[in-house]
This record gives sequence, structure tokens and C-alpha cells, in this order.
Amino acid sequence: MTEKSILVIEDSDVMREMLRTTLSDLADIITAEDGRRGLELALEHTPALILLDIVLPDIDGFTVCEGLKKDERTKHIPVIVMTGLDSVKAELKGLALGAADFVRKPFVPEVVRARVATQLELVKTREKLVYMAMVDPLTDCYNRRHFMNTAEMEMSRRKRHSYNLVVAVLDVDHFKAVNDTYGHETGDLVLREIANCCKETVRYEDTLGRIGGEEFAVLLPEADVEGAFAVLERLRESVGQINFVHKGTPFNVTVSIGLTEVEQSDGAINVALERADKALYKAKRNGRDAVVIN
Repeated sequence: MTEKSILVIEDSDVMREMLRTTLSDLADIITAEDGRRGLELALEHTPALILLDIVLPDIDGFTVCEGLKKDERTKHIPVIVMTGLDSVKAELKGLALGAADFVRKPFVPEVVRARVATQLELVKTREKLVYMAMVDPLTDCYNRRHFMNTAEMEMSRRKRHSYNLVVAVLDVDHFKAVNDTYGHETGDLVLREIANCCKETVRYEDTLGRIGGEEFAVLLPEADVEGAFAVLERLRESVGQINFVHKGTPFNVTVSIGLTEVEQSDGAINVALERADKALYKAKRNGRDAVVIN
């Protein structure tokens, strides 16, 4: 099984099989015999690419393409329109609706394969750029912008479905001293190891982000304060047990953590983060290496 999939929306059994034979080594091939089923499969599988025939037994391919491009869940999927219609007008209409490319039937397998390979490569490049825009390059955590966007979306869902949501802020204690004593390269290593510890400790459904120099934030959906406290207490203990060594000198670091439950009255995630920050500063004032609830 390959990682990517291609959805072929084509009513001809012969054409579907020809395309499967031509492209099966590039991606998994999913097929639909009509437009409505094609739209369903596009939502179900989110394929990397769609090959779309214009003439279909129920709704025409132009309507399918328009539907795909209007839906937030599928508008990013490139569409290659296929048709036996010998018409520049049809080609222009498909491109105007958002199609990425156009193939005339009967098609030449080598040409279709080349066009599909090009689109798949463009998809890979786009995904890489999206990933780079979302992730902090040092720690491989989400960056501040993506964390904040995710948190705002989670708050919107919480208001609709009324579930618990906790946000926590984590700060490395005396991190300036680590950089001053052992150097910035070692400081970067400390941040990476703490990030890895966070990833191993928080739950799958939690969101972890690096929101400042040595500051991380965790969003914990469907967790009450007590449950979140238990998770973060384990995290605090785990960080304290990481053994670092610089030129033969061992050392450890600790973290302080503040957490709060997001309230219905919070208009934005910043309001909850400010409360978590206050809890964090209380942990700092009380000697650090602690988890404090606000």
C-alpha cells in the first residue's frame, strides 16, 4: 500500500481499468462510476489527486469539480479533467472551475502518467511548505501561530459541544543560566529533549506548541483540571529525570507549569493563556519545579 491515493471518477469500466494499470505504482487507486459517488469518496479518503471525467451518468464533471472546489475539505485537492469532447471551450471551463490540468481521451498512457506524476510532486512540495509554516524547526513542535490557530478552533468546537478544555504553559527554569554556562548549542539540545519528553507524555489528542524561546504550551481537550494536572505532573517529573552532559559535566533541568480550564466566558485563547501564565509565575515565585492551577 502506498501512502497517497488517486481518485478516478469515470463511468467507463475499460477506462477505469486502463488508468488503474497506468497509475497503480504511483499511488493507491480509488474509483467511482458517477459524480455523486465521486464526491462521497473524495470526502471519505481525501485523495492526493482526482482524475475526473466530464461526461458522467448522473451529474457532469464540471458540476463535480465546482462542488469539490467550493468545499473547504476538498478544495485543495488538484483535479485533472478528462474528456473526449474536442472543445477548447470545455477545457477553458474546466480550468476556470479550478482544475489543475486537462487530458483528452483517448489518452496516451505515458502522457497521463507524466501529468499525474507532476501533480503528485506539486502536492508533495505544497505539503512540505505547509509543514514548514506550521512547525518550529528546532523542536519539531507546532509553532506559536499554528498553536494559537488550533486553540481558537478548539475553543469554537468547545462552545458548540460543551466539553472541558484545559490549557497549560510550561517554562524551562533558569534557562538563561543553561545557555550562559553550557552554550547555546547545549541550550538547543535541552529544548529538543524537553520537547521530545512532552510529546511522549501528553495524550494523542493534546496539542503541543513552542510559543516562546523556552516556553511551551499544551492544549488538553476533554480533560478536567485534575486529569490535566496529573498528566503535567508526570511531565514535570520526567523532565527532571533527563540526564544532560556537557563536556563530561552532568546536569539536570526543571520546568515550571501553570494551567487553567478554559471558561465559556473566555472570548479568545489569550484570555485563558494569561490565567495559565499567572499560575506559571506563581510556580516560579514558590521555588520553581512545580505545577500550579489557576
